[in-house]
Amino acid sequence: MGKIIVCGAGIGGMVTAIYLAHKGNDVEIHEMNDAPGGKMSELTKDGFRFDMGPSLITMPDVFKEFFSDLGRNMNDYFELTPLECSTKYFWSDGVVFNSYTDPSMLSKELTEVFGETERDNFFRYLDYGKLFYDLSEEGFLKDEFKIKNFMTIDGLKNITKFISGRSLNDVSNKFFKNDKLKQLMDRYATFNGSSPYLAPQLFSIIPYVEHSFGAFYVKGGIYEIARSLERLCKEFNIDIHYGNKVTGFETGSNKIRKIFTESKDGKSGEVKDFDTVISNFTNSTELCGEDYFKNEDWSSSAFILFLGMDKIFSELSHHNILFSNDYENEFLDIFEKKIPPDDMTVYISISQKDEITDAPEGCENWFVLVNVPALKDNDVWSNELKNNYKNKIIDKIDTFDFMTGESIRDHIKVCEIFTPDDFLSRYNSEHGSIYGLSSNSMYSLMRRPKNKSSKYDNLFFTGGNTNPGGGVPLCFLSGKIVAKLIS
Repeated sequence: MGKIIVCGAGIGGMVTAIYLAHKGNDVEIHEMNDAPGGKMSELTKDGFRFDMGPSLITMPDVFKEFFSDLGRNMNDYFELTPLECSTKYFWSDGVVFNSYTDPSMLSKELTEVFGETERDNFFRYLDYGKLFYDLSEEGFLKDEFKIKNFMTIDGLKNITKFISGRSLNDVSNKFFKNDKLKQLMDRYATFNGSSPYLAPQLFSIIPYVEHSFGAFYVKGGIYEIARSLERLCKEFNIDIHYGNKVTGFETGSNKIRKIFTESKDGKSGEVKDFDTVISNFTNSTELCGEDYFKNEDWSSSAFILFLGMDKIFSELSHHNILFSNDYENEFLDIFEKKIPPDDMTVYISISQKDEITDAPEGCENWFVLVNVPALKDNDVWSNELKNNYKNKIIDKIDTFDFMTGESIRDHIKVCEIFTPDDFLSRYNSEHGSIYGLSSNSMYSLMRRPKNKSSKYDNLFFTGGNTNPGGGVPLCFLSGKIVAKLIS
């Protein structure tokens, strides 16, 4: 096979490139930023280290299989360490729930916090999610998305579950009476930037996956995954051209014929004489067509604070959720009104809890994320808006003083802000969204760019904005799917 060009050194782009180079293909990558990983990136400041993107790893067998496919051992590149508690949940009335990864500890915690009946309902819910996982594993998660993949005996028997119109919140209402437990399970819709009141019940597979396959962090930080993929690229003689932004394409006869680039110093360039193009981004009318951008149902974005704290907060775990008081209104703000919610759910990840070198002694590194809408036309997060919303988030955290013991404001020694504007400029994400089109309906799912372009014969898409979706393991699976299609 001839030369293959990969546009973008995100996780999906590098995984695809590595698979293809392993098969003997000549592959090179062009990346606009100065480091690999795409949304999996890293920030260091004043002795604090932050993972800027993904913070929780699931589906460990996906990574092990990737390295096995290459004739390598994952542990020679990075080490996955299991978490005892995947997430610690807090409500403003003082209720706390530890989502333990050990089934017996989880069962005990469910009983103590929610009661025996809801404990049993919880495990029934996971069984329900397993049904969708089993139906989707081969036909969606590990293969190009096609309706015919679901035309099996089991798929046809359960087709009404896929097209029922039932939302993730409807499933929660079906299984639970406790409003807090409903809110906890509804939260999983945010894993792909969607609303639990709109996202199809198919996504009940997400809590099933977390509780069945475990929750992990990466020794040294999740960015070690990106570094490991960069190392593999070198081992397979894949050149990564950093600081080289793809700016356009020349097309003809249903193919990409030429790629135009621009370097950091403003020099224009072009890439030609290739056979195949793989795009690790979908924010291009030339590649995806104008109809794609006429959609309005984009996934949520995020407002992120990177806080260096000069105190150890013993009540917090590695992953923490501080819930809003009106969950439905929060998602109405994000997806209907398209405004940042006033009463927001706050996610706090503190890798220092398991990686002590990520912060100076006696300190913690807080990755604080709040879901906000993708950008509308001409939206800009001004410095005033950023500072105002930062203060709203800190005020929200301070309402959980039973957890912190005091205001956190005086303990902030480092503060960096990341907004939807940064998702757009740094990662070229559609409207600053995290996952491109949302998963708020089966229609939106069908509108996402397919792994093989229907517009150009030599164009393929990989990564979190295409099949099978967002999240680190799914980006690995996306890379494998695309490599198989090309091979």
